[in-house]
This record gives sequence, structure tokens and C-alpha cells, in this order.
Amino acid sequence: MHKELKDYQNLIDKCVLCGGCHPDCPTYQLSRMEHDSARGKALLAKVLLEGGLEPTETLARTFDHCLTCMACVEACPAGANPVMVITAARDEIRKKRGLGFIPKFIFSKILPNRALMPLLAWAMGAATTLFKLLPPAFPGMKAMTQGGKKKLMPAFRFSSLKGSLPEVIPAQGEKIMRVAFFTGCMTDWVFTEGGKAVIDILTLCGVEVVLVKDEVCCGAPAFFAGDRASAELMAMKNLALFANAEADCIVTACATCGDVLQKIYPDLVPGGATQKFSDKVIDFQKLLAGQLLSRLPVKEHAGPKLKVTYHDPCHLSRGMKVVKEPREILRRLPGVEFIEMAEADRCCGGAGTFSANYYGDAVEIGKRKAENIKASGAKIVATECPSCEMQLLDMVGRFAPGVEVLSTAEVIRRSLERR
Repeated sequence: MHKELKDYQNLIDKCVLCGGCHPDCPTYQLSRMEHDSARGKALLAKVLLEGGLEPTETLARTFDHCLTCMACVEACPAGANPVMVITAARDEIRKKRGLGFIPKFIFSKILPNRALMPLLAWAMGAATTLFKLLPPAFPGMKAMTQGGKKKLMPAFRFSSLKGSLPEVIPAQGEKIMRVAFFTGCMTDWVFTEGGKAVIDILTLCGVEVVLVKDEVCCGAPAFFAGDRASAELMAMKNLALFANAEADCIVTACATCGDVLQKIYPDLVPGGATQKFSDKVIDFQKLLAGQLLSRLPVKEHAGPKLKVTYHDPCHLSRGMKVVKEPREILRRLPGVEFIEMAEADRCCGGAGTFSANYYGDAVEIGKRKAENIKASGAKIVATECPSCEMQLLDMVGRFAPGVEVLSTAEVIRRSLERR
């Protein structure tokens, strides 16, 4: 049954109005307005549920002005989960106001349909190319321009990672495991080199990798936008598809995908089959550090080391609880000097569509992250989230030029290739 805001009454009631979330909430720290805090949004959700608020455009934007970074969840002494309340409130408002034709069409028709994904990729690729060609002063560019500089966009590709590879990629040498790799949309269509690096490293360590060719979007864009019905549809499709993968585990290299598959799917589609699926989901870094690191053919490197720092994606560190593993991996690589940056777990300000809807705020939040990267002295910042990669590319381009943004898997592959 489709859950509604009223089904999260217990989470709303858990908020004891202490304000403990304030110091850790990036949007509240920007505005110092109560409605931008998790506590403020919990109160608004309570009044909305009781019928004391109308689902106006202003209220919709208030609930949208949230990174869903889960800093409030981690900080709450009462065990509340404001993120689940906020997303449920968004759904409540959207059901009454509507979502808008374009996002609704994308969420309900394109993202749940693998055959239509090339159409979306082509449209995004064309739009990105046009965006890069137009000057910052061109009409319509203002929303994605700050300080006279446009947002730095990655290249959206016209072909997918899964489309260029066989369904089953054999292990090199002795096979010790079979995994299904849930690539996610951004790794499949944008950051394909990161996806290739994951596959290369897994197979090098004796892992057979299965690509579920009909995999659809994990549902995160729809879920966090408040379209739970579409998110449920995508969840049910992926659950059915991966049930036939016959894999020891389901590997993700996207923080958001992994957190949604592991933590949100059981809420969207309750049941034993869903829990069995979610229990098999594991982050690539956790799998590598826990079971495969000794099989990585590392070689001593006499030349200068790669100076690397690491950014913790919110949905990975706070959601999937993967924190020590990437650091363990990077410290084990002989060609890498790992440098811990300040506030490594602080949100970078990307958060999917947040950076598109509130670009000025995303830049302000991301500036602090870029300054911490620059202060570390690292020349590479690694992470495990395509959305973070997109944001970090823009932020280091603005505030820390010369720093390269890579996935952890790309850093590992580069280290292995060095002589």
C-alpha cells in the first residue's frame, strides 16, 4: 500500500523541538530561518497533516529547499527521521498540486522504461552541449550562473556503459564470487569511466560481474521529488529483474542508488522479497575493503605519489554507513598519499536537483567544501557518488582549480597502472 504523510505520524511526533539539528543543517546555516531547518519542516508537516496549511507553491518550495543530506537524522537525539517526513510531505503536496508535466512524464514514463532512456540521454546531451556554447549573459542562463560563471557540466553521453559491454563479464583467473552491478543512471550514461573502473577492479580480483541490461532508475529522483508512486514502480521493476540475477550480492558505486536500494526499497515495497534484495546490496568500497583488498595486485611505486583526499557522500556515510572503507583502500595503495580533509562528511551542496533549483545556495554550500579540498593540498578528490562528482567538478573549477575529481575506483585503477 502506498504510504502517505499520515503513516509517518510517529516520526513527526519524535521531534522534541530541541533544535539539535540546527548546527548541522546546511540550508539553515545559510538562511538562519526556522523553516529551513529539519525542526521547522517537521512542524510544518504536522500542521499540514492536521489541515492547518494549504499546499501552496510557497509551501512546496519550502519543503523542496532541503538537501536530504541526513545530517539532521544523524544529529537527532530523539531518533527522528526528518528526511522521511520531508519526502512524505513533498508527496502529499504534489498529490494536491500536481508535479508538472515534464517531471511527471520523466518520472512515470521514461525512468521506469529502459527502452526510453536513450531518448532522455540524448535530450540531456543536446541540452548540455547547447548550455556550454551559450554565453553566461544569454537569456535563461541566469539561474545556472553565479559571479558571471556558468555551472560546469559533465559530458552526457549518447551511449550507455551497459550497452557497450556483455551481460556477463568473467572473472580474471580463479572465480571467487558472482555479483550483479547496479550501475545506476549517472554511471551508465555520464560517468562511465568510473563504472568501467569498478568492473575492471572486481574482475581483476576474481569476481564475475553481471550487468542486468533492463535495469531501470533506482527511483531516487522521483522519491526525493515527492513522486512516490513512480518510485514504487521503479522499485518493483528492479526487484523483479534482480531476482533472476543469481548473484552473491548486488554492488553499487553510487551512494544514492545504494542507499535507496538498501534503506528505501523496504519502505516503498514492504515484504520479505524486498528485504532479501536489500540485504544483498553492498557498496563497492565496502566489498573491496572487506573481502577483496588482499587480491588487488598492488605494486610498490618509486615515483611521486598521487595526493588524494576523500569526500564522504551523505547517502554513503550517513545512509549506508560506509566511512572507514574508502580510507582503508586509499591508504593501502602504494602510489597514493591519502590526506584527510576538514569536514570530509559535510554535504557538498549537490543533492541531485537541489543544485539546479537553488544553484546560488548550492554554490555557497559547495564553496566551503572546495576550500577544504584546496586547504588539504590534495591534487585529486575521490568520492563514490556521481551527483557529488558533478557538484565537485563545478566547485573545484570555481574555487580550487587544478584539483581533479575522480571516483575511488578510478583512483585505484590509476594507481595500479602507474609504474
